[in-house]
Amino acid sequence: MITIRRDEDDEILGYLAPTGDEWLPLTVFHVALADPASQDDAEEIVRRDGLASLSDPWWVEDEQGEWVEARLQEAQPHRIRVRWADPMIDQPAHGVWIDTRERRVRR
Repeated sequence: MITIRRDEDDEILGYLAPTGDEWLPLTVFHVALADPASQDDAEEIVRRDGLASLSDPWWVEDEQGEWVEARLQEAQPHRIRVRWADPMIDQPAHGVWIDTRERRVRR
């Protein structure tokens, strides 16, 4: 795994994970930003989209296999705190923590 950092302030932008002959560009919470690509292309994706993707809508798979739209409130390695986009879903005001190793998450 390669950590990609911003040159100006050393902020972590995301990661590159090896997948055979290619590299998977990952967010700071270890979820794929795009399909595997060459190392240079994957690094470009992380530099371009890594932090910007934090403001994007994300989808979390629930226990029934349905995808639920969410907005990120906080991101840490392997976990995110989200608020569900649907205002009719019962949820705590502070959001819900999701372990990205236990639940599937996608852009």
